[in-house]
Amino acid sequence: MGTIRRISVGVAAAALLAGTAACGSEETDDRSQGSGGENTSARAAFEALSAAAESTENVTSADFEGVTRSPDTMGGEVEITGSMSWESTLVMEMSMTGEQFTADPSVPSVIDVVWLDGVMYMDMGEEFAAETGGRNWMRMDLMAIAEASGDQDTADTLSYGLSESNQDPAQQVALLLQSPEIEHVGQETLDGATVDHYQGTISVEDALNADSDALTDEERETIVGFMESQGIDSYDIEVWLDENDFPIQIHQSYETALGPVESEMRYSNLGTEVSVTEPPADAVVDWLDLLEQLE
Repeated sequence: MGTIRRISVGVAAAALLAGTAACGSEETDDRSQGSGGENTSARAAFEALSAAAESTENVTSADFEGVTRSPDTMGGEVEITGSMSWESTLVMEMSMTGEQFTADPSVPSVIDVVWLDGVMYMDMGEEFAAETGGRNWMRMDLMAIAEASGDQDTADTLSYGLSESNQDPAQQVALLLQSPEIEHVGQETLDGATVDHYQGTISVEDALNADSDALTDEERETIVGFMESQGIDSYDIEVWLDENDFPIQIHQSYETALGPVESEMRYSNLGTEVSVTEPPADAVVDWLDLLEQLE
């Protein structure tokens, strides 16, 4: 059972970071002065991103691929591909590979992940199943784990991972709208298409004082609490919009007390049909149950 403890913690950290997508959506009138004021260029960038936030509300599913890079203690480098839908609640299926997996021969080189109702299921492979009575799927109810954790940093990370992973690309655009200064970097070519590149920085103060109907007090407190507990002063966010004002690429980076973290996501096949099913009950073992057995 020692293998289970070792691999599940590292894989869970990697999956949490790899599955993130940030938050918020908002009206343009009140914030336009704060996002450039009389600066015509900044105002135009803000208005373009506001239009993008609105347009993405009409898109409720997409395929995605991405990479997250972080210190080894936070999961290392992870690459993901999959599909997600956020029409009513987030559902997602993806494949995940990274440093945490290739470093340990007992871990599959590619891990399949299913996300339903705030619960993450990971196919941990044959060696894991051999130690769990033939059950190859590990179930992680992130909120339950956060509440059960005696480590506040772990609880904060898990809670924030749950909060972020319940977000969609429209909300990532809206997080950029919290920045007091939004810059239109220019037009670029991405996968053969012309896109508009925008960037901005969001500080703890920006997140705390954001005037946004889509950011509830609880969401704002969660974001600020995580940033402060992890030693994050600010986020740098970049968004690339296609001709339909959809954010087809989003890049985030920030410094934590443990080191730098950055992630990049690309979205495609907008409106794709996403069908996600929960693994069979007799093939699932709960991570908290495993920890109790190890005590």
